[in-house]
Amino acid sequence: MAALSDSPQTLKVVHTYGVGVHGTEPDPDVYDPRWQKRQVDDFVAFVVEAEELGFDGASVTEHHAPLMTCPSPHLLLAAAAVRTSRIRLGTAVTVLPLYHPIRVAEEAGTLDLLSGGRFELGLGRGVPGEAWVAAGREPTAEELDQGWRESLELLHLALTERDFTFDGAFHKVTRPTTIATRPLQDPFPVWLGGSSPATMDEAARRGWNIMRNFGANADHREALDRYVKVAGEHGHARSGANLMIERFVAIGATEEQAERNLTHLSDSFGRFLTLYTDGLRVLPKTDAEFLVDENNRPAIAISGTPDQVTASLRRTLDETGAKRLLVELFTAEERRLFAEEVMPALRERDG
Repeated sequence: MAALSDSPQTLKVVHTYGVGVHGTEPDPDVYDPRWQKRQVDDFVAFVVEAEELGFDGASVTEHHAPLMTCPSPHLLLAAAAVRTSRIRLGTAVTVLPLYHPIRVAEEAGTLDLLSGGRFELGLGRGVPGEAWVAAGREPTAEELDQGWRESLELLHLALTERDFTFDGAFHKVTRPTTIATRPLQDPFPVWLGGSSPATMDEAARRGWNIMRNFGANADHREALDRYVKVAGEHGHARSGANLMIERFVAIGATEEQAERNLTHLSDSFGRFLTLYTDGLRVLPKTDAEFLVDENNRPAIAISGTPDQVTASLRRTLDETGAKRLLVELFTAEERRLFAEEVMPALRERDG
């Protein structure tokens, strides 16, 4: 059960899952607890299936809106942990600004113990507006940035040190403290999600891994080169095995079927986006690259037959230098087709 970043020459594929957007109901009652329970049950069944299909990992996204029935990703992963034995489990991502960092460290340790050393913690700031939930107001940009960096530092201390103290503007630990549930893995795998140079440097300095989604392949390659350089300056040997690139995948036996699946994927993603463009939640203009055409298809979506999808993902790997893929397929049939035809073809060439 090696960490995802281990075996740097071996390609690894992780399937992420947005709980609540994989259903086929055109207009579900997202407030109905019975519908919500089906989404939770479907996620656990998905992780069991992902292990059987040979995915290296399964991750879940955290969101706080009725459609996305995963406000507590660690609880769902705990349920999946006791139903599986080999697959790596992770968050993509845990929204750190919503929590006290010590609590996140404790839950990460508990999940690592429960899974037998298979948990990998993904951290991010969350989609626009979610950090406001914790504060009860809209923090300033300076407060968000300082709180983010402070939380990362305290989390790092909690995961790696005993009897630590901390004196920050947002968090203070005055009594020497050791978390009660320390991870089995040492070092414990952490993935930092983001795209800014500051985020890349933050991960590099700590020897953490990085996850990226939107942006051109050339941007990802430039970020990887910077990340490897900064990590080396801080004593960490990093490579493409520490970079995970996300892609939404619509696949079909024929191009026509793949196009239909891409429409379904785009519709599902569109329903998700409306959660953050309706009412008080506003999607920043900088996130306009989420949508690439009049059909509102996500910028990171690829589609086609197994051969076409394989070729597209190979270009992504070649042009970015990444050796880790984070994919999301929106139906069970597509997952099986991807696992049976695309993953073996990618691994045959990329190890």
